[in-house]
Amino acid sequence: MTTLLPAGPPDLGLQLSADATVSPDGWLVRELYATPGLDGPPGILQGGFSAGVCVPIARAADPHRAPLTSLNVRLHAPTPLGRNLQARVRASDAAGRYEVETRDGDTLLVSGEVELAGHETSARAFDLLELGTVPAPPPTPQHAFPTCWVCGPDPTHPLGQRLHPRHHGEDAIAIPWVADDVLGDARGMIDPLVVSAVLDCPTVWASIGHVRSLGHRGALLAGYQLTVFHDAPVMEVLRTVARFDGAEGRKIRARGALVDDEGVTYAVSSALHISVAEVPTA
Repeated sequence: MTTLLPAGPPDLGLQLSADATVSPDGWLVRELYATPGLDGPPGILQGGFSAGVCVPIARAADPHRAPLTSLNVRLHAPTPLGRNLQARVRASDAAGRYEVETRDGDTLLVSGEVELAGHETSARAFDLLELGTVPAPPPTPQHAFPTCWVCGPDPTHPLGQRLHPRHHGEDAIAIPWVADDVLGDARGMIDPLVVSAVLDCPTVWASIGHVRSLGHRGALLAGYQLTVFHDAPVMEVLRTVARFDGAEGRKIRARGALVDDEGVTYAVSSALHISVAEVPTA
């Protein structure tokens, strides 16, 4: 039986095999398993998790243990829950950078690059940072993704966050969030995999006005960038915030950030979503 090790906080249920093989074209290959309950759409791994799992995949090949700098990926197909998948990684030509893929058999799920070279030094996302100080808008539970681990009102995972959308105007989101200890590391800092997850959903809800103008119900993550500036502490009041930047038909651009009310920007995300008439299920 393959031994599986945690990819991120152990209680989440994302796992990588301890053993790896090397493919003929130089990829380090491991098994990847995502436990049921880590939903975005029902039965499908939440988009920020699908992107963020590339970080522990890259770390498994990195000897230096440098902090995460950035993540830049494309999502090609939904990542199914509850089945053995394949995680592939190889070093790129640039120091500290790794090419990463996840696959389900011959189907490419996610591809992109992870940089492990220390945090970026300064953030220039002032329009996002200001959302950390506005009065907290009231929650408006959504039902398009009812079991979503991040924003669903009825998650099946015991750590489901229930971060209901909170709208600040028509195209901005500001959601107070306190991350539990189990979502952090031994230093009490939130795992980047979790940061990736919680910065995905707000970008959908900041864009929901455009989605509904098309007669659609939701949007699916297709491209994702995450840049980290500081480690974020568990058990402190933070905010996940987002702004809608624009759209071309079904293609939607939005940005998110993890901030606090003291002017600290911990991480910034940039998302490409595709608007869909109906939310798929596995």
